[in-house]
Amino acid sequence: MLIYNSIVKTYCVGDIHGRHHALKEVLLLSDFDFEDDKLITLGDICDGGRETKKCYDLLLSIRNRVDVVGNHDLWFLDWIRGGIERPLWTHQGGFNTLESYDFDVKNVPRAHIDLIENSKTYYIDKKNNIFVHGGFNPIVPIQNQTTEFITWDRTLLQYAMDHTIKKYRHVFVGHTSTQMIQKGVTVPITMHNLTMCDCGGGWMGRLAMVNVDTLEHFVSGTQVPRYEPDDDGSDDTEESAWGRSMKNQDMKNPNW
Repeated sequence: MLIYNSIVKTYCVGDIHGRHHALKEVLLLSDFDFEDDKLITLGDICDGGRETKKCYDLLLSIRNRVDVVGNHDLWFLDWIRGGIERPLWTHQGGFNTLESYDFDVKNVPRAHIDLIENSKTYYIDKKNNIFVHGGFNPIVPIQNQTTEFITWDRTLLQYAMDHTIKKYRHVFVGHTSTQMIQKGVTVPITMHNLTMCDCGGGWMGRLAMVNVDTLEHFVSGTQVPRYEPDDDGSDDTEESAWGRSMKNQDMKNPNW
Protein backbone atom coordinates (compact mmCIF):
# COMPACT_ATOMS: atom_id res chain seq x y z
CA MET A 1 0.00 0.00 0.00
CA LEU A 2 1.40 3.38 -1.04
CA ILE A 3 1.16 6.25 1.41
CA TYR A 4 1.52 9.74 0.01
CA ASN A 5 2.91 12.35 2.36
CA SER A 6 1.96 15.40 0.36
CA ILE A 7 1.99 18.70 2.23
CA VAL A 8 -0.35 21.32 0.83
CA LYS A 9 1.38 24.68 0.85
CA THR A 10 -0.01 28.21 0.72
CA TYR A 11 1.75 31.02 -1.10
CA CYS A 12 1.04 34.62 -1.87
CA VAL A 13 2.40 36.49 -4.86
CA GLY A 14 3.07 40.20 -5.10
CA ASP A 15 1.98 42.58 -7.85
CA ILE A 16 2.29 40.59 -11.10
CA HIS A 17 1.78 43.58 -13.40
CA GLY A 18 1.52 41.68 -16.66
CA ARG A 19 4.73 39.69 -16.20
CA HIS A 20 3.63 36.30 -17.47
CA HIS A 21 7.10 34.79 -17.69
CA ALA A 22 8.08 36.09 -14.26
CA LEU A 23 4.93 34.47 -12.87
CA LYS A 24 5.87 31.19 -14.50
CA GLU A 25 9.34 31.52 -13.04
CA VAL A 26 8.30 31.92 -9.41
CA LEU A 27 5.75 29.10 -9.72
CA LEU A 28 8.54 26.87 -11.00
CA LEU A 29 11.05 27.93 -8.36
CA SER A 30 8.57 27.22 -5.57
CA ASP A 31 7.61 23.86 -7.04
CA PHE A 32 4.00 25.00 -6.90
CA ASP A 33 1.40 22.23 -7.23
CA PHE A 34 -1.41 23.47 -9.47
CA GLU A 35 -3.87 20.92 -8.11
CA ASP A 36 -3.20 21.01 -4.37
CA ASP A 37 -1.28 24.12 -3.33
CA LYS A 38 -3.03 27.43 -2.69
CA LEU A 39 -2.08 30.76 -4.23
CA ILE A 40 -3.23 34.16 -2.98
CA THR A 41 -2.68 37.02 -5.41
CA LEU A 42 -2.21 40.44 -3.80
CA GLY A 43 -3.67 42.52 -6.63
CA ASP A 44 -2.43 44.44 -9.66
CA ILE A 45 -2.31 41.43 -11.96
CA CYS A 46 -2.49 43.77 -14.95
CA ASP A 47 -0.43 46.74 -16.27
CA GLY A 48 3.33 46.96 -16.65
CA GLY A 49 4.41 43.99 -18.78
CA ARG A 50 2.85 43.25 -22.16
CA GLU A 51 1.25 39.91 -21.33
CA THR A 52 -1.59 40.63 -18.93
CA LYS A 53 -3.94 38.36 -20.87
CA LYS A 54 -1.56 35.41 -20.45
CA CYS A 55 -1.25 36.15 -16.73
CA TYR A 56 -4.99 35.79 -16.23
CA ASP A 57 -5.04 32.60 -18.31
CA LEU A 58 -2.28 31.08 -16.20
CA LEU A 59 -3.89 32.04 -12.90
CA LEU A 60 -7.19 30.52 -14.02
CA SER A 61 -5.42 27.17 -14.40
CA ILE A 62 -4.72 27.13 -10.63
CA ARG A 63 -7.49 25.25 -8.88
CA ASN A 64 -7.05 26.64 -5.35
CA ARG A 65 -6.67 30.40 -5.65
CA VAL A 66 -7.83 33.54 -3.86
CA ASP A 67 -7.56 36.94 -5.52
CA VAL A 68 -7.26 40.27 -3.69
CA VAL A 69 -8.07 43.36 -5.74
CA GLY A 70 -5.58 46.14 -6.46
CA ASN A 71 -5.96 49.69 -7.72
CA HIS A 72 -4.72 48.78 -11.20
CA ASP A 73 -7.27 45.96 -11.41
CA LEU A 74 -10.02 48.48 -10.68
CA TRP A 75 -8.74 50.84 -13.37
CA PHE A 76 -8.77 47.95 -15.84
CA LEU A 77 -12.32 47.09 -14.76
CA ASP A 78 -13.40 50.69 -15.37
CA TRP A 79 -12.22 50.36 -18.96
CA ILE A 80 -13.96 47.02 -19.39
CA ARG A 81 -17.26 48.31 -18.02
CA GLY A 82 -17.32 51.82 -19.44
CA GLY A 83 -14.38 52.39 -21.76
CA ILE A 84 -12.72 54.76 -19.28
CA GLU A 85 -9.04 55.32 -20.15
CA ARG A 86 -7.55 57.42 -17.37
CA PRO A 87 -4.22 59.00 -18.45
CA LEU A 88 -2.75 58.02 -15.08
CA TRP A 89 -3.68 54.40 -15.80
CA THR A 90 -2.44 54.23 -19.40
CA HIS A 91 0.82 55.94 -18.44
CA GLN A 92 1.38 53.49 -15.58
CA GLY A 93 1.17 50.30 -17.59
CA GLY A 94 -2.45 50.37 -18.70
CA PHE A 95 -1.44 50.88 -22.34
CA ASN A 96 0.34 47.53 -22.29
CA THR A 97 -2.77 45.88 -20.84
CA LEU A 98 -4.87 47.35 -23.65
CA GLU A 99 -2.28 46.11 -26.15
CA SER A 100 -2.48 42.55 -24.79
CA TYR A 101 -6.19 42.52 -25.72
CA ASP A 102 -5.62 44.29 -29.05
CA PHE A 103 -7.29 47.43 -27.69
CA ASP A 104 -10.73 45.83 -27.92
CA VAL A 105 -12.87 45.05 -24.88
CA LYS A 106 -14.52 42.27 -26.89
CA ASN A 107 -11.25 40.37 -26.60
CA VAL A 108 -11.41 40.25 -22.81
CA PRO A 109 -12.74 36.77 -21.89
CA ARG A 110 -15.64 36.59 -19.46
CA ALA A 111 -13.45 34.49 -17.15
CA HIS A 112 -10.95 37.36 -16.86
CA ILE A 113 -13.71 39.82 -15.98
CA ASP A 114 -15.14 37.39 -13.42
CA LEU A 115 -11.73 37.02 -11.78
CA ILE A 116 -11.49 40.77 -11.24
CA GLU A 117 -15.11 41.24 -10.20
CA ASN A 118 -14.88 38.36 -7.70
CA SER A 119 -11.61 39.57 -6.17
CA LYS A 120 -11.74 40.39 -2.47
CA THR A 121 -10.93 43.72 -0.87
CA TYR A 122 -9.14 41.72 1.84
CA TYR A 123 -8.77 38.05 2.74
CA ILE A 124 -8.33 36.52 6.19
CA ASP A 125 -7.38 32.84 6.28
CA LYS A 126 -8.08 30.23 8.95
CA LYS A 127 -4.79 31.01 10.69
CA ASN A 128 -5.73 34.67 11.01
CA ASN A 129 -3.29 35.91 8.38
CA ILE A 130 -4.63 38.88 6.46
CA PHE A 131 -3.89 39.71 2.83
CA VAL A 132 -4.51 43.16 1.32
CA HIS A 133 -3.20 45.08 -1.66
CA GLY A 134 -2.25 48.37 -0.03
CA GLY A 135 -2.90 48.49 3.69
CA PHE A 136 -5.46 49.44 6.32
CA ASN A 137 -5.92 51.38 9.52
CA PRO A 138 -4.91 48.95 12.31
CA ILE A 139 -7.12 50.62 14.91
CA VAL A 140 -10.32 50.58 12.81
CA PRO A 141 -12.23 47.34 12.09
CA ILE A 142 -11.25 46.22 8.60
CA GLN A 143 -14.88 45.76 7.58
CA ASN A 144 -15.47 49.47 8.20
CA GLN A 145 -12.77 50.55 5.73
CA THR A 146 -13.39 51.25 2.06
CA THR A 147 -11.99 49.35 -0.89
CA GLU A 148 -10.41 52.55 -2.17
CA PHE A 149 -8.55 53.12 1.09
CA ILE A 150 -7.41 49.50 1.42
CA THR A 151 -6.12 49.33 -2.15
CA TRP A 152 -4.22 52.63 -1.93
CA ASP A 153 -3.02 52.86 1.68
CA ARG A 154 0.69 53.04 2.50
CA THR A 155 0.48 54.29 6.09
CA LEU A 156 0.30 50.75 7.48
CA LEU A 157 3.92 50.25 6.45
CA GLN A 158 5.00 53.21 8.55
CA TYR A 159 3.09 51.77 11.50
CA ALA A 160 4.65 48.32 11.03
CA MET A 161 8.17 49.74 11.22
CA ASP A 162 7.66 50.32 14.93
CA HIS A 163 4.69 48.17 15.91
CA THR A 164 3.32 44.66 15.74
CA ILE A 165 -0.13 44.63 14.14
CA LYS A 166 -1.77 42.88 17.05
CA LYS A 167 -5.10 41.75 15.63
CA TYR A 168 -3.55 39.43 13.03
CA ARG A 169 -1.00 36.62 13.04
CA HIS A 170 0.70 38.06 9.98
CA VAL A 171 -0.05 40.71 7.37
CA PHE A 172 0.88 40.38 3.68
CA VAL A 173 0.74 43.44 1.42
CA GLY A 174 1.58 44.47 -2.12
CA HIS A 175 1.24 47.91 -3.78
CA THR A 176 4.32 49.59 -2.26
CA SER A 177 7.50 48.23 -3.75
CA THR A 178 10.36 47.25 -1.47
CA GLN A 179 12.64 49.71 -3.28
CA MET A 180 10.56 52.54 -1.81
CA ILE A 181 11.50 51.36 1.69
CA GLN A 182 15.07 50.22 1.08
CA LYS A 183 16.79 51.41 -2.09
CA GLY A 184 17.77 48.57 -4.41
CA VAL A 185 16.07 45.81 -2.39
CA THR A 186 14.10 43.44 -4.63
CA VAL A 187 13.22 40.70 -2.16
CA PRO A 188 10.34 40.70 0.36
CA ILE A 189 10.84 42.80 3.48
CA THR A 190 9.37 41.77 6.84
CA MET A 191 8.80 44.37 9.56
CA HIS A 192 7.46 42.89 12.78
CA ASN A 193 4.49 40.81 11.55
CA LEU A 194 4.06 42.47 8.15
CA THR A 195 5.67 41.29 4.92
CA MET A 196 5.95 43.47 1.83
CA CYS A 197 5.60 41.29 -1.26
CA ASP A 198 5.76 43.84 -4.09
CA CYS A 199 9.39 43.84 -5.18
CA GLY A 200 8.94 46.01 -8.25
CA GLY A 201 8.27 43.24 -10.77
CA GLY A 202 6.07 45.52 -12.85
CA TRP A 203 8.90 47.89 -13.56
CA MET A 204 12.63 47.40 -12.86
CA GLY A 205 12.51 44.98 -9.93
CA ARG A 206 11.50 41.36 -9.49
CA LEU A 207 8.31 39.41 -8.92
CA ALA A 208 8.14 37.70 -5.53
CA MET A 209 6.19 34.73 -4.21
CA VAL A 210 6.15 33.95 -0.46
CA ASN A 211 5.34 30.79 1.50
CA VAL A 212 2.73 32.04 3.95
CA ASP A 213 3.75 29.67 6.76
CA THR A 214 7.54 29.78 6.53
CA LEU A 215 8.07 33.18 4.81
CA GLU A 216 10.48 31.50 2.40
CA HIS A 217 10.47 33.55 -0.77
CA PHE A 218 11.07 32.92 -4.45
CA VAL A 219 11.91 35.76 -6.82
CA SER A 220 12.09 36.12 -10.59
CA GLY A 221 14.89 37.62 -12.56
CA THR A 222 15.10 41.41 -12.80
CA GLN A 223 12.46 42.74 -15.16
CA VAL A 224 12.97 45.00 -18.16
CA PRO A 225 10.84 48.18 -17.90
CA ARG A 226 7.83 47.59 -20.17
CA TYR A 227 10.11 45.61 -22.52
CA GLU A 228 10.92 48.59 -24.67
CA PRO A 229 13.74 48.40 -27.26
CA ASP A 230 17.24 48.08 -25.79
CA ASP A 231 19.87 50.78 -26.23
CA ASP A 232 21.33 48.80 -29.13
CA GLY A 233 18.00 49.03 -30.96
CA SER A 234 17.00 45.38 -30.49
CA ASP A 235 13.51 44.61 -29.24
CA ASP A 236 13.78 42.79 -25.90
CA THR A 237 10.69 40.64 -25.44
CA GLU A 238 9.29 39.33 -22.18
CA GLU A 239 10.09 35.82 -23.35
CA SER A 240 13.77 36.60 -23.98
CA ALA A 241 14.08 38.33 -20.59
CA TRP A 242 12.57 35.30 -18.88
CA GLY A 243 14.85 33.00 -20.87
CA ARG A 244 17.94 34.78 -19.59
CA SER A 245 16.82 34.51 -15.97
CA MET A 246 16.10 30.79 -16.39
CA LYS A 247 19.16 30.06 -18.54
CA ASN A 248 20.70 27.52 -16.18
CA GLN A 249 17.45 25.85 -15.15
CA ASP A 250 15.74 23.01 -16.99
CA MET A 251 12.27 22.94 -15.50
CA LYS A 252 9.00 22.07 -17.20
CA ASN A 253 5.39 22.22 -16.11
CA PRO A 254 2.56 20.61 -18.08
CA ASN A 255 0.19 23.45 -17.11
CA TRP A 256 2.08 25.77 -19.48
